[in-house]
Amino acid sequence: MQEIKEVRFFPIFMAANAGVLLEIIATLIDEIVVGNLFTDEVFASVNLIEPYTFFEVFLAYLICVGGAALIVRANGAGDKERMGEVFSQTIILCALSGILLSSVYVAFTPELVRFVADDPSVYQNSLDYFKFMRFYPLVDMFDTFLFTYVLYRGGFVRFYIAIFSRIGFNALLSWQLGSMMGISGVGLASILSLLIALSIKLTFLFSKKHGLRFRWYLNGRDAASIAWLGFPESALFMYIVIMEVALNSFTLDNYGAAGVAAVSVVINVFEFVLYLSEGISEYEIVAVNDSIGKGSRECMDHAIRVVKRAAVAEGSILIVLILAGSKVLPEAFDIDDPGTAQLTAIMLSILSPAALFICMNRITAIFYQYTKRIPRTIILFGMAIALFPSLFGILLGLVSIELTAAGIAAGPLAALLIMYGYVRCIKKEKLFDYSLTSPDRRTSGR
Repeated sequence: MQEIKEVRFFPIFMAANAGVLLEIIATLIDEIVVGNLFTDEVFASVNLIEPYTFFEVFLAYLICVGGAALIVRANGAGDKERMGEVFSQTIILCALSGILLSSVYVAFTPELVRFVADDPSVYQNSLDYFKFMRFYPLVDMFDTFLFTYVLYRGGFVRFYIAIFSRIGFNALLSWQLGSMMGISGVGLASILSLLIALSIKLTFLFSKKHGLRFRWYLNGRDAASIAWLGFPESALFMYIVIMEVALNSFTLDNYGAAGVAAVSVVINVFEFVLYLSEGISEYEIVAVNDSIGKGSRECMDHAIRVVKRAAVAEGSILIVLILAGSKVLPEAFDIDDPGTAQLTAIMLSILSPAALFICMNRITAIFYQYTKRIPRTIILFGMAIALFPSLFGILLGLVSIELTAAGIAAGPLAALLIMYGYVRCIKKEKLFDYSLTSPDRRTSGR
């Protein structure tokens, strides 16, 4: 019984949720400082560079999530050698990817900036901001890996210290360096504050229990398997962009700027629920991989029971919170027009049931991701986040703008029902049916 309780739910759940919220705050620091120190044109310039930051985050998740999960799996099996191999290879991949991406950013800086900020009113400010931010991958690749590694292995104290330090130093340095150096100083502050957070997380590796010996280990097939394992979660960023572009473009053409304002709030709340569901999925990643490493069906059963209950509980609570906050959220998103605010409140009420299905989709997809059914994960995430919310939102939006929210809400439900029908009727499985990997291959990830 002690073995079952080894992976505790609430420390990982709370740390992951706090991490998501604090990371969002940390990324907003630049925009808050820029908004107060500089003009609206400068503020726009910072936002125009964001596609390159999103791509770097996609690449970091591609490498780091799978690597950290396989370390947990090897730890469950007591395979110290395999832990060292995955740890070393992930560090090497972070270094190579960071160097490659930053080199591309440096080599093609004017062209890349012109591609997203070709207007003379924003080009120079975007170029100045990118002056330091093009080196961001050199630090953030390692920070993303240590973020997952420290969280997955129980370093909750350092986890919180690192995040709060990043926020505090970023706010302080952004203001100081922004005042002294202009917009380029804000970019430099982002890198320096991230370096401080990374340094704090690195202290987690100094202990005998959690430290792993680094050695040169780079296996192409192994590296590809790590990237393939991490791809579904990194693909979430692409799915979100697809949904936003499709729904905002449709709404702008059919209902104008006021309609876009209302739909944007609905999309933001949808995404916020998706981000918060990460708290459950982070526990699931640790518990499932630990169970596979141990070869323990009992541990796996316990983990799946916990995540299903947690998904239902969190989804139900979020439904109530969205309904209760539907009249307040439009004001929080700075919607001043009374008619648009009322429309937004109605659409949020229609959206609210989606919270439960988003949580259920998340845990189902993550379960498949780490039990060797990654194509299901990619398809389920794609249907629930990108394809069906966009398709149903547009089709129902042709009837009325309020029904756009119903279409968005129906997306995760339809995805879950289709996956359930597939595994029950075609594969003849339960939704959470699984078989543990064999003892001789359970830590390989190959």
